Amino acid sequence: MRTFVKNVLLATSAGDLPKAEEALRQATSVLAVTARKGVIHPNAASRHTRRLNARVRALALQSAPSAS
Repeated sequence: MRTFVKNVLLATSAGDLPKAEEALRQATSVLAVTARKGVIHPNAASRHTRRLNARVRALALQSAPSAS
């Protein structure tokens, strides 16, 4: 689980949006499975997913061309 979360963090810090989006998709799946199996609390999985998603969204907004 920690490896998948770390992959999202590394991709976002490197500014690699496609890699970050793919890593987020994998991390979200792994977090859901670990919560379902009782390894982590479901709220903790949701919190991790939400925070990782916020990082990827911020990167997407930062790398998106301006409308003006």
